[in-house]
Amino acid sequence: MIQTPAKCEAGNPAAPAVACQRARTVLSEWRGRGGIAVFGAGAHTRKILPALKEHAGIIVGIADDSPPVWGREIGPWTVESPDRLIDERVGGILVSSDVQQETLAGRLRRDYGRRCAILTLYPAPDVTRDGVHLPFTGERQTGRTLEEIELGHRVRYYWAAQHLDDGTRVLDAACGNGYGTRVLADAGARVLGVDASDEAIAFARHHYGGARCAFETASIDDHASLLAKARTSRPFDAIVSMETIEHLEHPQVFLRAAFEMLEPGGALYCSTPNADAMALDEAPYHRRHFRTDQTLRLLGSVGFRFLKWYGQEGLQILKGRCGAAQRYQLFFALKPRNANGRRAVRRAAVRQRPR
Repeated sequence: MIQTPAKCEAGNPAAPAVACQRARTVLSEWRGRGGIAVFGAGAHTRKILPALKEHAGIIVGIADDSPPVWGREIGPWTVESPDRLIDERVGGILVSSDVQQETLAGRLRRDYGRRCAILTLYPAPDVTRDGVHLPFTGERQTGRTLEEIELGHRVRYYWAAQHLDDGTRVLDAACGNGYGTRVLADAGARVLGVDASDEAIAFARHHYGGARCAFETASIDDHASLLAKARTSRPFDAIVSMETIEHLEHPQVFLRAAFEMLEPGGALYCSTPNADAMALDEAPYHRRHFRTDQTLRLLGSVGFRFLKWYGQEGLQILKGRCGAAQRYQLFFALKPRNANGRRAVRRAAVRQRPR
């Protein structure tokens, strides 16, 4: 029986010796049908490499969903994409992560749980200790620290944050668990994160609250309520809304509200899955996916101008590229200044337009 020190629970780094012993135990007790695919090509997989080699007979290979690591060699295995590796040979998927174990395991259960057993190495955190917990359903990220949030999600907020001045007044619309609001605030913006879920806002306040960010339960189309909660009668300098419109029955209503909540000259930064790269049946919580031209028309129809678009490929954000290799598309859009040319943005929320 392995003794489990506190730092060996999911969400905390594990010492190599402990990680390796846990992997040996799980692999030696595997009684499932078929082989095991190891998910994760990071430092943790190198920690448990001796155990993987000892059980090489049941290891089908190593998978990772980050294209830059495909083709990399780890021991006798070459890293492949999950869709290529996880086939009829695989009966179980071993989650090779300590810090992100719960997030990854939840996603793998959603995507592959009907076909394979999902194997983890560490006990889940004691969520009652932290008082506030979001169960992983696949609808939103649930990490309690930025390090527990998938990097592919964080980079979209880093992309927006680099264009905001210190003190820029930002609305993070449909903020979910609040990690993106905190990224924007850490970059110097003053951010109000809003979400329709009381549960998500309670989690955000507990884990991601800070001096520069606040969280409120509200809907973006309730303008008066939003302004009251922001303690101002002024619109926002910028609005950030990542992975939102694909959830909505009427996305145009949401975007029109965002347009009205912006100062003239203010900027919208948003993202959504790319219909040319991600099938709708991959995301059970989404109502529809958009092609780039459809999203551009949607933004233009409510009044946004100076539109620029980008594609996210792995951890890279590429200007003007939204093809089959870019699963997510990102957009920058401006609300035109008013007719008399009044300079309406504090040191321009868009001091640097994305290049």
